[in-house]
Amino acid sequence: MLSSIIHNTDSFIASVPKLKRKKYGQFFTNMATANFMASLFCFDLTKPELHLLDAGAGTGILSAAVIDKLIQSGYTGRIYLTCYETDELVLPLLKSNLELAKEECGINYEIIQDNYLTSQLFEDNTKLYDYIIGNPPYLKIPKEAKEAKAMPSVCYGTPNLYFLFWAMGIHNLKQDSELVYIVPRSWTSGAYFKRFRQYLFKH
Repeated sequence: MLSSIIHNTDSFIASVPKLKRKKYGQFFTNMATANFMASLFCFDLTKPELHLLDAGAGTGILSAAVIDKLIQSGYTGRIYLTCYETDELVLPLLKSNLELAKEECGINYEIIQDNYLTSQLFEDNTKLYDYIIGNPPYLKIPKEAKEAKAMPSVCYGTPNLYFLFWAMGIHNLKQDSELVYIVPRSWTSGAYFKRFRQYLFKH
């Protein structure tokens, strides 16, 4: 499964202009990084089913790495994967890769083609997950952007999408569960990140 997904992903990334990726804050993950991220989880292999979330799924390479790690670790329960993705260019490849994972590993998956942040609005009845993995978009947005307005409890000034994804990921996480994200260090200081830091430490 993984070798096919790697090949598909590498071919796709090579076909996407760098300017387009920069415009949307897209930085696709390579397989070495995906495998390293998956290795950071301490999976509970005793659970009869696990619910996984990849909030900005892209080509599905992070999801594939987590699934592969679970199978290699001897997990025999049911795996339910939820992927959020809105990029029409990458969706066909994501769907193809997840179908491959379904055929070879027996996972159940759904792709939600909606804005991960605005579709939930920090609601109390949101779905919760055992493990969340992600490489969120790194992009400053105006304070009037719909994503910023949807999350006023963590926003101040000009926010960056990556920490909004992170905050929503924390909101989607079950108690005593784990989230692994790629994030820069900018959240550790500065007034723009203060509300997010307070939210992170509180939860």
